[in-house]
Amino acid sequence: MLKHIWENNPKKKFYAYEVNETITSSIRTNREHPFFFPWHKLPENVKLLKEYESILWKVEVLIIAVPAQYIKWLIESIAPKLPSGIIILNLAKWIDIEHNKTISSLLEDSLKSIKFEYCVFSGWVFAAELIEGKQLWADLWVTNRKIWNEVKKLLTSHNLDVRVQDHYLDIELYGSFKNIIAIMVWYYQWKEEGLSTISYYIFAFLEELKEVVKLYGWDANNIDFSSYSLGWDLITTCFWDSRNRYLGRLLGSWKSIDDALMILKSENKHSEWYETIKAIHKTIGNRWWFKITKFFYDLMY
Repeated sequence: MLKHIWENNPKKKFYAYEVNETITSSIRTNREHPFFFPWHKLPENVKLLKEYESILWKVEVLIIAVPAQYIKWLIESIAPKLPSGIIILNLAKWIDIEHNKTISSLLEDSLKSIKFEYCVFSGWVFAAELIEGKQLWADLWVTNRKIWNEVKKLLTSHNLDVRVQDHYLDIELYGSFKNIIAIMVWYYQWKEEGLSTISYYIFAFLEELKEVVKLYGWDANNIDFSSYSLGWDLITTCFWDSRNRYLGRLLGSWKSIDDALMILKSENKHSEWYETIKAIHKTIGNRWWFKITKFFYDLMY
């Protein structure tokens, strides 16, 4: 994303911080990521920081691209240093298990002392295809319509079409839920279930999601399966070489969830899905009619 945004805005200044020193050292030395896309380089004027606290006061846009379960900790640790009016652009897709909230709600709780604008970005975007310049599509939502054009211009390019949506909950929830479906598909495919059986699980789960979104305060009648962040991204995540698909395959080959996550970690990969299914399971509680959701949760845990 950093490479894409800089190339799209070459006159702006960008700073990046990565907690893994192996990654930052490699980028500082040869401008390449040590694990992913080594044939692509970051430009010299994208500055890799050894620490980020000292520049936070002058940052206009903060782009969050960390594993979602660390977002609350990150925001709370830097909140005193953030300038009022900062734009926070979130790229993660997740429902917090501890507080059972979306990321936007977590930020509202953690940043009550300052004024900020929140944006969420989600859609038919894979990192490898973005770097290679493939044609891609994504949804964007912003709290303040006065800045939506500014944020959209930051992201939109000749190969990335960004569509501004009217509601944030659909983008946040869609991005989280489609990850579960992708893992479900490959779990059952690895179990050599028939395509008709797999299709049944997909659509039965989608029917349950209409009720799940109500529990998170969203009108199920407004679910848009044609959105980039749900229908389009769902198809891509299910049938492309995604982390969710890989996790589903590991689980389908009788790996425990802990073993599967350790394998991902050993390959420098991460999946946010396993936290989301726990949060949804916690939300539905004793409501017996969420059969597919409960069944799939029980298979994992």
